[in-house]
Amino acid sequence: MTLLVVAVGMGRPAAAQPARTIRLGVLGGMFRDVPQPLVLAAATPFREVFKKQTGLDGDVEVVGDHDDLAAKLQASKVHVGVFHGFEWAWVKDSHPDLIPLAVTVPHRRPQAVLVVKADSAAATPADLKGACVAVPIATKAHCHLFLERLADTLPAGRCGARPMPESGPEEVMNAVADGKVEAALLDAASLAAYQNNFPGRGKLLRVLTQSDPFPPTVIVYRKDALAPEMAAKIRAGLVRTKDDPSGKAFLFLWKLKGFEEVPPAYDAELQAVAKRYPAPRPGVGMMAMPE
Repeated sequence: MTLLVVAVGMGRPAAAQPARTIRLGVLGGMFRDVPQPLVLAAATPFREVFKKQTGLDGDVEVVGDHDDLAAKLQASKVHVGVFHGFEWAWVKDSHPDLIPLAVTVPHRRPQAVLVVKADSAAATPADLKGACVAVPIATKAHCHLFLERLADTLPAGRCGARPMPESGPEEVMNAVADGKVEAALLDAASLAAYQNNFPGRGKLLRVLTQSDPFPPTVIVYRKDALAPEMAAKIRAGLVRTKDDPSGKAFLFLWKLKGFEEVPPAYDAELQAVAKRYPAPRPGVGMMAMPE
């Protein structure tokens, strides 16, 4: 989960204009299994970072889904929005007035893995029958999307999710290594950390299948909602976050290396992920799940 809370300015402010409170929209799917008071409390570090960069205050609104967030941005009910890369791929062509401001730089690109015990008889995901894929608490949205779409390609009753809301990734991987559960759905970064911290037990696990890397999270604003110089200032402030002591603390907390300007290849990544994972129908699939 990547949380981003920024303070931004609307339009071209007059010289004597007081600071405004600007609304930032973030998706509920970024905070699966996290109580909303904790989500809102987590806004404080980034508010401080961007207060320092811009002198402006910000507020945060947790929004239900990608379509709702895009509509709120379009209507200026929120002024900056944070999308998972795959969700931005779903809405961007329908909202040409929305413009990417910057993207996150994670320590490792978002990627989902399906792991089994090293000596498991399963050769492909089709060999996993029933609700046998353990899903730890706070599993990231791209992992849920990957498993959901994977199951759609298999015979009925294969690769079913087995939520384990009392267990974190390490506990779930231990359960797979000990033969207590057949498989687990994980972010690739969690698996890499486990293999690094527990190399012996890490060898007891095997990746059965994995996704391609997903595009990183993106920060978006509506065209003309920000004066060009304000957008440039905020973008530069995001990029400089890694060089600021309070910014470094935030990045450590949210497991990010930093932010960067939108890279030239980002559009191609969005096209590819939208093709692999088309947008779900309203009320269907992972994005319909209550948060």
